[in-house]
Amino acid sequence: MKSKKLLATLLVVLALATPAGLLGGCDPQQSSNGEAGKADSTSDSYPAGSLKAVHVTGQLNEVQEYNNKLCLSCHKRDEINAANEDYQGIKGFNPHKAHLEAGDCTTCHSVDSTSTLTCNSCHDAPLPEGWQSAEQGSGPIHSLKQG
Repeated sequence: MKSKKLLATLLVVLALATPAGLLGGCDPQQSSNGEAGKADSTSDSYPAGSLKAVHVTGQLNEVQEYNNKLCLSCHKRDEINAANEDYQGIKGFNPHKAHLEAGDCTTCHSVDSTSTLTCNSCHDAPLPEGWQSAEQGSGPIHSLKQG
């Protein structure tokens, strides 16, 4: 009876660990110099705001499809929203709580090229380091600047 309980516990642990392993894991891996959470040496070839530049060694190597389910398996929606409240000091602005269709994470976050702040097709929000602004649309720009 004890061995059945142990086996059942082991199977549950393996079942929970497998999805994270298939996704490359969410925990930062150790780099060759022992530093956790560092992007790999190939990240220098990717723009600063790209996903491949900001994730750690090997974390995205086996990913076939970059979708919201993948992103949210490591990055919790409520933590993303909380971290972006009053973004860049702009009261009430949070690019992750868009008033229009937010779409996929990759609408703004590029896998291996420059990420684009799509809010700026209508607004004038400051850019994160390494990002570019979306091309402004034909309509008016709605200022987010305080004052």
